Amino acid sequence: MISVTPIQEKTMQERLCALCKIPYRAELLAYAAYNDQKAFVGICQFGLAPDGGHIHHLEIPGKEDTDDALFVMGRAAMNFIDLCGGKIAYFDGDAKGRDALLRRIGFTPDKQGRYTVSLDGFFTHPCQHHDC
Repeated sequence: MISVTPIQEKTMQERLCALCKIPYRAELLAYAAYNDQKAFVGICQFGLAPDGGHIHHLEIPGKEDTDDALFVMGRAAMNFIDLCGGKIAYFDGDAKGRDALLRRIGFTPDKQGRYTVSLDGFFTHPCQHHDC
């Protein structure tokens, strides 16, 4: 089972970003994912803006298959954005090779190729977005 927790300390966020080889951005919120053995398996950095929520990084520390961790972190960030009143979430990270994962999370590319998702009612009926 994957557990996702908010990263409370910026020094921890910076350290986990370094493990995943992504830039640390102090102004962003972050979640960390851990597996059953309590080993770190991923980080999500995201923020809120007037136009909605923006997921900037959704990364793992290695090459292992952790799509479930990325999925859960993506959904957790989207839920937080929704609870804060955001109506749209954007994926602003590197989408190359991630189309299936991003679609599984709930994103679809818009006309410009930017991955977005409307959060209006998204968590009211979660099974409408994938097979439950």
